[in-house]
Amino acid sequence: MTLLSAPSARLPPIRRIHENSVDVLEGLVKYLRTIYNPPVRGTRRVDRKLGQKRSDGASQDEDALTALRSDEFERAYTVRWLTGLIAQASLIQDESAEDERTDLAAFEEKVDVLIRNAASLLAVCAGTAAAGTVTRRFSFGTPLLDSPIEVRLTDIPISVESDAATVGAHTWGSACLLAEMIAETPQRFGLLPSADNNQAGLRILELGAGTGLVSLASAKLLSAILNKTQQVSTIVATDYHPAVLENLIHNIKANFPDGIASGVSLSAHALDWSIFAEEASCPPTLDAPLDEPFDVIFGADIVYETAHARWIRNTVSALLRRPTAGGARPCFHLLIPLRPTHILEARAIEEVFPRVPPSRSTDDGQGIELCILDVESILCETEDRRAGGEVEYMHYRIGWA
Repeated sequence: MTLLSAPSARLPPIRRIHENSVDVLEGLVKYLRTIYNPPVRGTRRVDRKLGQKRSDGASQDEDALTALRSDEFERAYTVRWLTGLIAQASLIQDESAEDERTDLAAFEEKVDVLIRNAASLLAVCAGTAAAGTVTRRFSFGTPLLDSPIEVRLTDIPISVESDAATVGAHTWGSACLLAEMIAETPQRFGLLPSADNNQAGLRILELGAGTGLVSLASAKLLSAILNKTQQVSTIVATDYHPAVLENLIHNIKANFPDGIASGVSLSAHALDWSIFAEEASCPPTLDAPLDEPFDVIFGADIVYETAHARWIRNTVSALLRRPTAGGARPCFHLLIPLRPTHILEARAIEEVFPRVPPSRSTDDGQGIELCILDVESILCETEDRRAGGEVEYMHYRIGWA
């Protein structure tokens, strides 16, 4: 890999930006995005480094990119350059040969796209990532396929409302990590077809899906696998806030513009956990496709208030399929980061989900209550390695026992 040159050396002079073609300028914006579009924080697992040792060249490139991203002069120059690009956009000329020129409307559309991309990146470079829409691309390797799973997501602006209802507008580290783990070892999450799965196929639910990364990665994996087995599975991605749901639907359509070929049904639906705020012998009646129990439930970084833990427990209690003797074990996979600012929220999870009592079997098919079956601690590096930071995640496997 070739080290990226500094923006002040690579970019054309600000006063002459408009002299470049739209295609050249779009390429330069993509180059800047490589540097400044922030990666999702804390998703590089420490334990994976043992089996995935980097070459000296790759390590040097990462160090150089980190230093370049942190250079205040280069960032300030990039902000000025992008500002100049947007200001001069109306002066850009169509430089293609006369017989190859597209119509005026098509050219103006290309300029508009360039302006939007530059404005989005400008918000990021100016330190206001929450102020702009950001497109992210993820690639997850899996031993089951010859090529990695590719997912493209749009993060939208987080609302400045007093509540945290729109935090799902952004992609967070827990979702990235959970999607990566699912792709690497889908059998750990009960996603591989087996004789134990019900005849109608797997039913998978994601709580607090946000931008939909976990559901989309699961859908792409299963659509490739189930295409060979003809076993239909259902994935339901849920969230609460209307703006988050709208973006979730957009991301599903963007990743499957022609629909999923076969084997998988993927849809987005509203689900408000607060309707399960109180335990009840008869839970609320939900419309399809939430009217039937699920074999697997995912939740990535969904506990922001202490009340959420209780709501989530009651929601999972109502929607997770009860086990049957000798059958596959329905399971709720919850992944959370251990944030210093959310200690009480993290503690609430272990308060509402007890550990399995030693005297109780987890394999007799007699589900009595939802319990923590096991817990895994996962340590990840932050992308700015100069800060020496690490993020710890907890993966809870919760089921009936």
